[in-house]
Amino acid sequence: MMAIPVIAQNRNQADLITNARTLKKGLYKSFEEFQTNSPSEEGDLIIKNRSAAAQIYLLASRNELVIRDAGGQEHKIKNYWGFCDGQYIYIKDNGLNKIQELGYYCMYELHVMQPSRGIVNQADMTVNSINTPVQLKKVVNIVTGQILELSAYNLKKYILPQDSSLLDEFRVDKEKKDQLEYYIYRFNQRNKPTLK
Repeated sequence: MMAIPVIAQNRNQADLITNARTLKKGLYKSFEEFQTNSPSEEGDLIIKNRSAAAQIYLLASRNELVIRDAGGQEHKIKNYWGFCDGQYIYIKDNGLNKIQELGYYCMYELHVMQPSRGIVNQADMTVNSINTPVQLKKVVNIVTGQILELSAYNLKKYILPQDSSLLDEFRVDKEKKDQLEYYIYRFNQRNKPTLK
């Protein structure tokens, strides 16, 4: 029976982006590249914001990623998981969304324009639709890549059962709906991810 070297076991854990001293700039084509802080493509990557009108009428995301070539021409990038500018990490989910918390559960905020019902203008009897911006918090499990909406249900059902004392605290907390982010921060402080 051959023993597994300790170096190989530690290397897997050390390779996680949560343990990185510096973030590598570049494009993550897959979750695994993000997970191990190893972007597969580098270049002059730029986030281009779209207008509210483009988001509403074209049903487009609020921004897109482009790469500028040596001649200064910009080209859209379509198939990727996310990217890092060397300082911040962005996840592609209806546009690019900056990770606000990097840990066992990485948290980000999704911004979308949500169409709502039409309003009748009594003066000229036209119907105008009102589109409202919506912000939704999501979390990504750094080990599995599973993305969940940050909700009391998902905390209680999927995230906190991994930490029974924190789950007990959550169950008795009367104001838990206002403190969902707090429980992600606490979970990340108390639990360190490891690759399996």
